[in-house]
Amino acid sequence: MAIKVTVISSDEPRRLTKRITLKRDELMTEAGGHMVRGTYAVRAFETLADFSEMLGALRTNEALVYGIPKGPAAGVVVTKSNLERMSEEKREAHIARTNDHFEWSNGPGIFMIDIDPPKDGPALSKESAIAIVRKIAPELSDVPMLWYPSSSSYIYTDDGRELRGLRGQRLYVPVSNAQKIPNLADALWDRAWAAGHGAIMVSKAGQLLKRTFFDKCVYQPSRLDFAAGASTGQGIIQKRGTPELV
Repeated sequence: MAIKVTVISSDEPRRLTKRITLKRDELMTEAGGHMVRGTYAVRAFETLADFSEMLGALRTNEALVYGIPKGPAAGVVVTKSNLERMSEEKREAHIARTNDHFEWSNGPGIFMIDIDPPKDGPALSKESAIAIVRKIAPELSDVPMLWYPSSSSYIYTDDGRELRGLRGQRLYVPVSNAQKIPNLADALWDRAWAAGHGAIMVSKAGQLLKRTFFDKCVYQPSRLDFAAGASTGQGIIQKRGTPELV
């Protein structure tokens, strides 16, 4: 069976990914847009190499969802409020990007591990990130996966001077049953804490928040992965390369 993911293409706004600009020798980051209207389509990939090719070619108005729609495999995606205002007749082939409209496939999918650096600390190297994941989850030692820097990473001036190196990074792990992805995330989280990779952060409101080296908040079937490269302003470029098989 083929690996299935959903590709979201935004029409409004025309940019989903973050925008990075250079002002007075300082990099400024503008968050990605909140999608109001766009299209969705389920894509199937026979191999991880096929998925990698699509991943590296994503445009700045595109993002990935690792769940699949409960209805038609392609159509129009709008906000939940806009969908609720539509008549039943107009709702045909329209969905909202919510868990009411997406589900985990019972076939092959992608378990994405989102590894972000601490706010006040250095990023893990590619080698360290992979080594940690495979040490706490030895079941993945021989599983091929893709490594790819996040859209915040590897920003250069037009003349080649590095302004920012590796920051966030992702591992894309193929799984035989995407319905198990939330359980896999829970298990990886528990093992990370057991191995000493957990930390307590204090929020601005004084709440104690449990954190580890990867983001556990992304494992919902409708959640967007802003996997495309950043939109860059005048004088700077991004050099993320292509997804690497590890």
